[in-house]
Amino acid sequence: MRRKLLLVLAVILATSCSGAFRYRDPASFDLPSWNRFRGNPQNTAYVASHVPLPNQLLWKHDVDKPLMSSPIITGRILIVGSLTKRVHFFDALTGKHLGVHKIPSAVSSSACGDGSVIYFGQDQGKETMTALNLQTGKVLWKDQLGDITSSPVLCGNRVVVGSGSGTLWALDRETGETVWQFKTSASIISTPACEDLSSTDGSQETIWFGSTDGRLYALESDSGKTIWDFDAKAGIYSSPAVKNGKVFFGSVDGKLYALDQRDGSLKWTFRTEGDIYSSPAAADSLVYIGSNDYCMYAVRQESGEMVWKFKTGGLIHSSPIAIGDKLFFGSYDGNFYVLDRFTGKLLWKYQTEGMISASPAYFDGKVYMASEDGSLYCFGP
Repeated sequence: MRRKLLLVLAVILATSCSGAFRYRDPASFDLPSWNRFRGNPQNTAYVASHVPLPNQLLWKHDVDKPLMSSPIITGRILIVGSLTKRVHFFDALTGKHLGVHKIPSAVSSSACGDGSVIYFGQDQGKETMTALNLQTGKVLWKDQLGDITSSPVLCGNRVVVGSGSGTLWALDRETGETVWQFKTSASIISTPACEDLSSTDGSQETIWFGSTDGRLYALESDSGKTIWDFDAKAGIYSSPAVKNGKVFFGSVDGKLYALDQRDGSLKWTFRTEGDIYSSPAAADSLVYIGSNDYCMYAVRQESGEMVWKFKTGGLIHSSPIAIGDKLFFGSYDGNFYVLDRFTGKLLWKYQTEGMISASPAYFDGKVYMASEDGSLYCFGP
């Protein structure tokens, strides 16, 4: 009996020391989830489902201080990277900490996932892009891409990600091999959006992204060739959202831009009173964006006319998400905000102990937020 007990303890110790995270429930990976930074390929950060007011803290977990990465959920596993060289895994429903994957560098961008495989970048180091199978705990591939500065996204059979060198990489998602690369003249913080555009000679998948060189680019997904580019003449940190034939994004010139998604022609601009680092959410006929003037704005997609604005107590770098009739975001004042997205009325807020620069994620009626106080929060009804 004593020998069996020692054997079991040895197995547990070996598993815990291995650093490999494994999740053995394959059925959970079939659940609909928030498996990328802005929730879907078009970066609209919108889910039409009605959700009751999430005005309670369901659970909180102290992770690593500070947390800059926005969480994602694949299946029911919540994934968030930290500045202390770890990727953390949680049960999204219970908040149980499932394990970590140790890495050589910090992570401030978000991961993306498809089923049991996730892809994440590191801020710096030699091998900065990783594909990890959550069921086996095995690293499928690693790539040397330089400092990763955008969140990776999946566009068809490609993983697309931007780097500090100003290069946008398109990788084969199965092997990690470079399919193509596109060079801009400054770093790429903006997370790409992608969508199929039907044309007379077939379907063309297009990728849109911004660069801190001040340009918004549209590229062919298959080849990386330029379709068009637009010069905003000021750095673009904002991730574009594609909705109703338009591409929406913010710039550090304080403007929200709307371009025609096919040819890049300017439709309208809306000026705020501060630089814009936040990414827009686009839902129905409205687009939402935060600004360094401490305000969250709702603007008509068709005309650029302001519908409402809501003032917080700090800068808004957090990108809003729209779920049903509600809008969720954080602020440098440390508050998590819930607004009526049609009127801008405050429905509820929760004060954390640090600034919030990350963006929320949504899963199964719950909203998740990381704060620079080092904690991960789950809110629900």
